[in-house]
Amino acid sequence: MGDRVVVCASYGMNVGANTMTLAAQKIGMTIIPEGKCTFPVRIIKNYSPTGIVGSVFKLLRLARRMESEGIKPPESSIKRLIAGGESFSEEARTYLEKVWDVPVYNTYGSTEGTMCGECIKKAGLHVPEDLVHLDVYNPKLENFIKDGECGRIVLTTLLPIGGKTGNLLINYDTDDTTVVVTRDKCKCGRTHMRILNPQRESETVWVGGFPFNRVDVEQGVFQQDNMDCLTGEYEAFLYGDEDETTLRVRMECKNPESCDNDLIENNFIETFLKYKPGLQQAHIDGTFNMIFDFTESEGLEFYRVKGRPKRLVDRR
Repeated sequence: MGDRVVVCASYGMNVGANTMTLAAQKIGMTIIPEGKCTFPVRIIKNYSPTGIVGSVFKLLRLARRMESEGIKPPESSIKRLIAGGESFSEEARTYLEKVWDVPVYNTYGSTEGTMCGECIKKAGLHVPEDLVHLDVYNPKLENFIKDGECGRIVLTTLLPIGGKTGNLLINYDTDDTTVVVTRDKCKCGRTHMRILNPQRESETVWVGGFPFNRVDVEQGVFQQDNMDCLTGEYEAFLYGDEDETTLRVRMECKNPESCDNDLIENNFIETFLKYKPGLQQAHIDGTFNMIFDFTESEGLEFYRVKGRPKRLVDRR
């Protein structure tokens, strides 16, 4: 009660902003429906919001704008942040919490399906099982997989007798992947099943028979030692063929002249390959290479392209 929340998700055909607004109003919150995170900083000054809903990168850019106008994010009225709209690495969340000095909670939504939310225990996303049935199938959608294994999210809408819905789903393939963490009761008291932060299947690429996701690239960027030099903005491109593939990672620096390139490169390679033995061997063999570029502010390619930035692009 008494919370004032800025919603930076788009209002329209994407139901995320609308459903979050309706839910927040039902529990007594005041909504500031901005739709984008490019709103004037005076909104923070004048309305003293206690929370903001937006993607990790929108919230980082907002923090930089606030600092440029003399407002330190930790000294603002914000008490918590809700990150959604795209998958993110835990390293990115940790850095965002450091910048704002408030807890960051995760949320996942499918426009066609439902919303899953993280509680204060941060022990997985709660699936609202009274509204939707969530199955996890193997990649070829042939059968179910065991809890703890990664698979594709398939949703079915649940309705009470006489209930209505605008979009009925029956075994709907979301093209997102996740892992069921547990079906046990959470320490927060809820009994929902919990899942890991889903990843977009469309953001997964394969090199030499081994997959990796955009989030894996992001994890390498947001290593703690890197963030003294980097803003967090990045983009990655794949080039080559079946015989030799190159991953080019481009990162935006706060000050390119003082950026410790070697440290960042070593941190990235070590983190990226740590749990990928197949790619690690390909890197040793020379069939999978990584090169790095460091740019000044707004020097990345996606700044010149309209729409949501595409962080991992396969140009093979």
